[in-house]
Amino acid sequence: MEQRITHACGHEQAHYLTGFASQQDHKARWLTTTKCRSCFITEKKTALADAASRDGAAIAHLDLPPLTGSERQVAWATTVRASRLAALVAEPDAGNTDAFHACRAITDAKWWIDHRDLANTDLLAKAENSICPANIPAELAIPARLHQAT
Repeated sequence: MEQRITHACGHEQAHYLTGFASQQDHKARWLTTTKCRSCFITEKKTALADAASRDGAAIAHLDLPPLTGSERQVAWATTVRASRLAALVAEPDAGNTDAFHACRAITDAKWWIDHRDLANTDLLAKAENSICPANIPAELAIPARLHQAT
């Protein structure tokens, strides 16, 4: 059954509600406490843009190498990398470790996307283990002592 609901933001939107009458009433009451779809999406996009701006400012000093991959991968991985590196910069002593420099050196967009949900310590460990010394620019190089175990 379709009902016109006035949301908390003041906008009216049509919703198709299913179930028993009591379930429909409950859902309709709940919908009046939420924002309409367009307000929700606008708020979400604004929050993501603010976060991206904040993360970009936090890592602007790092002079990161460009990412490689498809256009969509690079666009997504750029935000993931900025977010993750900003979080690492905010951690005490994370910006001074060899593992942090390994993270900076990773240019594969797919790697950043695949590892986006790891905890910071796990991300640093994966970066340190997956970096190949021959592919690292000189300014981001990791000391050879880290690669002696392999």
